[in-house]
Amino acid sequence: MKSILISVIVLIGFGLLIELGLRLLFGFGNPLLYQADPQLGYVLAPNQTVRRFGNRIRINQYSMRGEQINPTRPANTLRVLLLGDSIANGGWWTDQPNILSHQLEQQLQPLLHSIDPNLQRVEVLNASANSWSPRNELAYLQKFGCFEAQVIVLLINTDDLFGTAPTSLPVGHDRNYPDRKPIAALAEVVQRYLLKPHPSVELQAIQAEKGDRVGQT
Repeated sequence: MKSILISVIVLIGFGLLIELGLRLLFGFGNPLLYQADPQLGYVLAPNQTVRRFGNRIRINQYSMRGEQINPTRPANTLRVLLLGDSIANGGWWTDQPNILSHQLEQQLQPLLHSIDPNLQRVEVLNASANSWSPRNELAYLQKFGCFEAQVIVLLINTDDLFGTAPTSLPVGHDRNYPDRKPIAALAEVVQRYLLKPHPSVELQAIQAEKGDRVGQT
């Protein structure tokens, strides 16, 4: 009986060490969360900060990849709004200082006085999410506006031209679009890497949208 109790304690302790390691070293158990939206299909849930695989990810109050912002452009500021998909967003594989919007800020700052002597700082806002297409990005502008940006940059690749209508179906169903934290880091690892995903019939129907997708985009 005593040996069984010791074995159970050892197994529990081993499990706790694995759980702690997965959380501290890789950030499992604390994924970026998504939020369904009737217009945009989905956005990154606002006001969250996580660390995944050593990379810091900050999502502000407008579901942008970046720090909190004032919706009104500050005086003497060049504000650029970057719209895009996972390339602009960087996902959980890109640390905050290395995302495109931050790099663009760093490159534009020394050029400000040649653009306008009255400008003092640059803000590059990053409105993006994995697998967004121009239809999602247009819906974002229609909902939130352009935040008084003087420049809007649309990052687009060939696949984006064939994007389907915005949908919320992946949120909470696709393992890449969770809407709640898992019960444990181990549970996330099992769900993400060991369980076979079950494709949604409804989502497959949307992805099979016929007609002139490029024209609609």
